[in-house]
This record gives sequence, structure tokens and C-alpha cells, in this order.
Amino acid sequence: MTGDPTDDDLLAEAVDWRMRVDAAPGDDDLRSALEAWLAKSPAHRSAWRDVERLTRVADALPADYAEPRRKAKPRRRRVAFAALALAACLAFVFLPTLQLWLAADHSTATAELRAVTLEDGSVVSLDAASAIAVRYSAARREVALLSGRAFFQVVPAADRPFVVLVDDATVTVTGTAFDVRSSAQTTSVAVQSGTVEVALDHGRRPAAVLARGQRLDIDRKSDRVAKVDVPSEDVASWRNRRLVVDRATVAEVVEELGRHYPGVMLMRDRALGDRLVSGVFDLGHPIEALQAAVRTHDGSVTRITPYVVVISGP
Repeated sequence: MTGDPTDDDLLAEAVDWRMRVDAAPGDDDLRSALEAWLAKSPAHRSAWRDVERLTRVADALPADYAEPRRKAKPRRRRVAFAALALAACLAFVFLPTLQLWLAADHSTATAELRAVTLEDGSVVSLDAASAIAVRYSAARREVALLSGRAFFQVVPAADRPFVVLVDDATVTVTGTAFDVRSSAQTTSVAVQSGTVEVALDHGRRPAAVLARGQRLDIDRKSDRVAKVDVPSEDVASWRNRRLVVDRATVAEVVEELGRHYPGVMLMRDRALGDRLVSGVFDLGHPIEALQAAVRTHDGSVTRITPYVVVISGP
């Protein structure tokens, strides 16, 4: 699939160029290649200016800011500040998500888990950095998962169905317990008990009926669906600060861990992000879990500041 790069794609590329130039300041060929990249479009030049401006701000920080108790080496310091600039850029790009949190009836902060009891007695457990909007009527109980992940324990009511809206999918039940996740790549529904009906295109296209111990993964780009069996005890394991994954991409694991890390996790290597990983990770220690996840593919994790880590490929 081809298309124009998104703003955050260009920002990531701009930071990569910044780091490459910092590592080889006298490389004329590299500088020429950068000029060719900048000439591609005004958006490329704008992304570069953003990174340059924020890097200049970072350069004004104390010399030992990035590495406390130790004198920072100039080159590493510049690399650290370039990554910090990307973090600031991404925060700016995703500022519109503030509107999402304003639309939420219930939300959680980084690393916060919380259970919400709805007016009918149904309970929604929210994962970290997650948000829902509740819309109840006399004939229908509706909850929209706006971001993140939630586990639903629904009080039965045959004449008043319970519907979860997530991305463009709907999950309809009368009484059951199930987990719903929305990530950048995938929408997932996993059932701990009872049954649910999942439909796509906002309910217009039936996708699957799931029973206890089944999960449906929906690729957000292609709408391709895959039904798999999972141990019912592993459904919503995040409620016990455990992340259980089976052939998930490294990028998905990073996204999950990122909701439990009070900072920014930056993925520099897209090829590494597409690699698959399985395992059980401790959400209470997201950096250690991240290191374990990327180590299986010879990746590395560099802690730039207490609030910025960079994930690199081999």
C-alpha cells in the first residue's frame, strides 16, 4: 500500500536524519542526501524545522540532564536530545487526543487501573490510559471504548442489550464477561465467560460469534479477522499487572507497555516493530518487560532520560 506519509512518520524520519547528521557532521554525502529529503515537500521541511527548534531547546538544558551523576558525552547528549525532541513533537501531533479525554465519562491515567460500576450494576475495569463513554437508554446499554482497553462484566438483561463500540466494530451481549482492546494495529475481543456477537462496519457486517476462551483479532487496516483459542484465565490478565501475548508484534507490546510507563517509548526500527513475540510480561516493571520483549530479536532499549526510552533494532 502506498500513500503520503503521515505527520508523525515525517517527524520520525526528521529525528532519524538529525541523529545521523549529529553522528557524522563532516559527511558531505549525508548532508546532500538530507537536502534531497528536505526538497521532497514543504511537509518534510516543516518536520525538520520542528525537530531543529526543539533540539535547540534541549541543547539549552544542563550538561548532566540526560545522564545524572555522570558527565554526558557530547555526541550521546545530542542523540539524547534528538530523541527528546521527537517526544515533544509527537506530543504536539497527538494533542487533538485531548478532545477524546474530554468526551470520556470515565478514564484512567498512566499505570492506573480502575473499576467502574455502571447504573445497571455492570462493571467495567479500565486498563491504564484508557477511556470510555457511557450512553444508556431504556432500550439499549451502550459503551464506547474511546482508547485503550477494558474488561466488561455485564449484568444480564435480555430486553436491553449491552453493546460496546470500539473503532468500527460492535460487540453485542446480554450477559457475559469479556475483554476489548483498541490498539494502533488491531481491535481485539476476548471472552472469559458467556458469548458475544462481533460485527464490523458499525454493526452492518457480522464477523463472528465468540464463546468462552475465544478471541477475535481485527486488523484495522485490512479488516482481516482471525479467531483464535485462548486460555480463559489469561483473558484480561492485565488486571493483575500481567501482559500475556501470543505472536503479537513488538510494536503492539510496546504500545501496551507504554500505557504503564510514565514517559515516552520511541520505536526507531519499524522492522523490529513488525517482528512477533510471545510471553508473559510484568506491567508493574515496564522497562524490564520492554527489554525482555525486544531481546528476543536482538533489539536494545536505551534510557535517554527518566522519561524517554528509545527502542532500536540489531
